[in-house]
Amino acid sequence: MQPETLKKELYDNLVLEVRTLIGNPINVYAVAATLESLGVRDMDAVADYGFADVFKLADQVHEDIRLLIIEETEKNGKKKTDFFKVTALTEFKYFFKYYSQGILFAMPMAIQILSVIFLTYSLWAWLRFNEAQATIVALGTITAFVVTGGFTQLMGRLASYYNGSGNYLLAYKAAKNTIRNGVVTTLSVALIFFIVNLVIPFYPQTMMFLSMTYMILLSLLIQSSAVLYATEQRLMISVSIAIGTAFVITGMEVFNLGIYLSHWLGLSVSIIIMFGYGWTYYRFKIKNMRKDFSLSRMPKTEVVFFNTYRFFAYGTLYFFFLFLDRILAWSAGPPPPPYIIWFNTPYELGMDWALITLLLTIAVLEYSIHSFSKIIIPVQQATSFDQVEDFNKFFKRFYYRQALILLIIGIVSMVLVYFAVMSLEQFKDRIPELRDFFDNPVTIRVYWLASIGYILLCFGLLHALFFFTLNRAAFAMNAMIIGVIVNFVVGYICSRTISYEYAVLGLIAGSAVFAFLTWKWVHRFFSKLDYFYYTAY
Repeated sequence: MQPETLKKELYDNLVLEVRTLIGNPINVYAVAATLESLGVRDMDAVADYGFADVFKLADQVHEDIRLLIIEETEKNGKKKTDFFKVTALTEFKYFFKYYSQGILFAMPMAIQILSVIFLTYSLWAWLRFNEAQATIVALGTITAFVVTGGFTQLMGRLASYYNGSGNYLLAYKAAKNTIRNGVVTTLSVALIFFIVNLVIPFYPQTMMFLSMTYMILLSLLIQSSAVLYATEQRLMISVSIAIGTAFVITGMEVFNLGIYLSHWLGLSVSIIIMFGYGWTYYRFKIKNMRKDFSLSRMPKTEVVFFNTYRFFAYGTLYFFFLFLDRILAWSAGPPPPPYIIWFNTPYELGMDWALITLLLTIAVLEYSIHSFSKIIIPVQQATSFDQVEDFNKFFKRFYYRQALILLIIGIVSMVLVYFAVMSLEQFKDRIPELRDFFDNPVTIRVYWLASIGYILLCFGLLHALFFFTLNRAAFAMNAMIIGVIVNFVVGYICSRTISYEYAVLGLIAGSAVFAFLTWKWVHRFFSKLDYFYYTAY
């Protein structure tokens, strides 16, 4: 057989093998990846097929498969697959299902709010805290969320990935390692704060001890709930919070333990329930998983770090971003705060009020990302060679549809939450706490500004979720770094030159920048989604 004839035969067999393996590849990157997985190297492309390198070979294989499919389509009289039709009923069903799940995620917060309203205290709050006590708890809470933010993001990334593949053994190991590192970091931060406060007494040492106790317990609570969230056991989070709150009530009403011990008792109970349930869940799943998974080993630490450090950084930065305006507002004057950071009730009430808008709006993201994950594979499989541009345009329209839904839900939530809370004004003469709430214009002003900031933030989070789904965490991390800087600069200047409550303008500016930068990248992302999809992993 002549060399050229042999090369032609080898090449035809290669085209057939590639098509058998991947069917209808959407672009040349998929073909190149398949060739490399078959062991074809640059030297093989030259020696066996007569091409300069693997990518030149992939170009030709891609073109020949395209021509084969077109020829077969014309011969069989088949029409292009129409994957663009999504009925309104299907869209509504998806929305109702996943938006409801997003709302369920907010149930623990709803339990806390209702408990404070009707019982005056919840799992770690109390309506009758004075400003010193509120400062203690607030510092512990903020520190807990910032310190554990990276670890919860890491938990969601690793445990969810292994859960999805059915390898519960590695999911359990990833969760255990993440929690261990999170606990060590939490205790180290608490010790550092305590020692620094001994050297430079920012607060009385008793206040620091109480604050760090709350911080440690809340850190454990956040990490234990992250385990259940990664395993999609969200209802159990709410059940655990409700049981812990019941123990707070018992400690206060039955045993007269005082608010601190009652809180610590309730938090400990919730932590034990969630960790216990998570451990039981994984023991059961590991026992019943496929036998071949029992030999699985975690990747090396260096590999895990390289693959996940952007997610960790983003999680830490996100919670720092979320609380930065409070830190700036509480450290501003006049009058000068008694200590470096001092809880400000009118400001916090406005932020907490706006938090309801955030929870109602952010639930849309649950729908958006599930909808994206659900349709991208079947749409890709239905896409023919001459529909690559249509593929990208389809998902561009999909994105703008999600953005429009998010905007509508955000505006409606902001308005409805305002009037719902304002309807309670009729009771202010009977309830002193309500009178203080409605008589301070700062609270209402902060509510509107914070709600706008939170809606803008949700747009950035929507974009970030698309990046995370296709392993482009760097886009989200870089945008969040810039958002934090803008949040600080604008918030600091406005809180010092106008009035302390205008620290919230930093939240708006930072969220706007975060949303804009991620929008620029998401526009590019969907313009070349075929490329980003095939190079995701």
